[in-house]
Amino acid sequence: MKSFDLRFKHVFLWASVGSLFALTAIAGCSGTDGNGAPASCSGLDVSSKAQATVKAYGEACGKLNTRAKEVEAKWLTVCNEINAELGEDSTQTDTAKACAVLNHRVKAALDAGVTVSLDVQADCHADVNVQADCEAKCQVDASCDVAAKCEPGKLVVECNGACDAECDVQAPSATCTGTCQGSCTADAAITCMGECSGSCTDPSWEGTCDAGCTAMFSGTCGGTCMGKCDGQDSSAACAGKCEGTCSANASGSCAAKCTGMFKGGCKGSCTGSCAASAGAQCNGKCDGTCTYAPGKADCTGECHGTCMGAVKPPTCTGKLDCQGSADCHASCQGSAQADASCTSTAVLQVEGDAKLYSAINTHLGDLKEAFALTIALKDPIIDLAGRTEATFSALGDVGVQGGACLASSLAVAAEASVSINVSVQASASVQGKAST
Repeated sequence: MKSFDLRFKHVFLWASVGSLFALTAIAGCSGTDGNGAPASCSGLDVSSKAQATVKAYGEACGKLNTRAKEVEAKWLTVCNEINAELGEDSTQTDTAKACAVLNHRVKAALDAGVTVSLDVQADCHADVNVQADCEAKCQVDASCDVAAKCEPGKLVVECNGACDAECDVQAPSATCTGTCQGSCTADAAITCMGECSGSCTDPSWEGTCDAGCTAMFSGTCGGTCMGKCDGQDSSAACAGKCEGTCSANASGSCAAKCTGMFKGGCKGSCTGSCAASAGAQCNGKCDGTCTYAPGKADCTGECHGTCMGAVKPPTCTGKLDCQGSADCHASCQGSAQADASCTSTAVLQVEGDAKLYSAINTHLGDLKEAFALTIALKDPIIDLAGRTEATFSALGDVGVQGGACLASSLAVAAEASVSINVSVQASASVQGKAST
């Protein structure tokens, strides 16, 4: 499992973001071999370690390129949709141009004194089965003992039996009595270090409360604002930034407990649904991954240790210390990350611009997904796009067919890098500079 903890404060500080990759787009070879790799990879001899490694690289490049284009398209859609909510131009067909429109609108709000904060956390879970299948085909060295040569703590076994270490179960139908990576729904209060939808025991909060806030409120108010509205005395509705108390639908920060329906960051106990990428203590329904530690007598998921009922050979999700395995491993990790599933949470605060808050909040779900996938894909694409012919020539003679596959795959990797760079720059339209 790979996690990304993304935290952005005053994230609409618009900045010009330069290219992350010093690469020129090269047109990829049309067509694939049926497994995602360029068509020129279809005739490779996978019994040869050199050619098997090249083929795995081609498949990873193809999968990542496809996903990068999907995420780029998602950014185009979400930027245009937010622009439409704001009454801005929503007709752009180019991602960079569509998000530049949003850029201009946000900068105008900042220049007018609006404060915006977006706290995003994302957890992406790579498909260990995809990685296992890939490594089995790519690593043809029978002398490589995966269990013995794997980086400590990085061995994962698909299990259907007793597990002596952490057991990860995807979306269990039974009650989860561990930590939940995703959303835990429970009737009783659960410890929630994430986004709570329901009620939260915190004596203070950041988020949205339908009952309002009775002490030291700062944010957007949908009821009566008692105190200051954009710096002026107020005892009525406030279309700008409210400071003081708010009678209903308060969105921002508050120094009193929410007595109604709450949604936002909760550091206390949550009754309802808790979405926490960092892991919530869960005794309820987990919509994501439930981790039991230590061990589990009936682990029907991924065992991070020894399983008495292994379904498939173990997979190494870290460094594998076998000759020639590094390139296989990097490519297989790329393929697994291309199929990653992500859960994410976000707390949005906009003070002084109700229309901007509404527009972004309406599409917050799509934004969270776009953020998570952009970060999930960025690193494996950078890694694969940085490889050269020399990287693979050290493994042995790849042959004429292998050379053709490699040339096409390198072109596809460069294409993927250009596409994900567009998404990274698009993300700057709503969060400035990303950090991981």
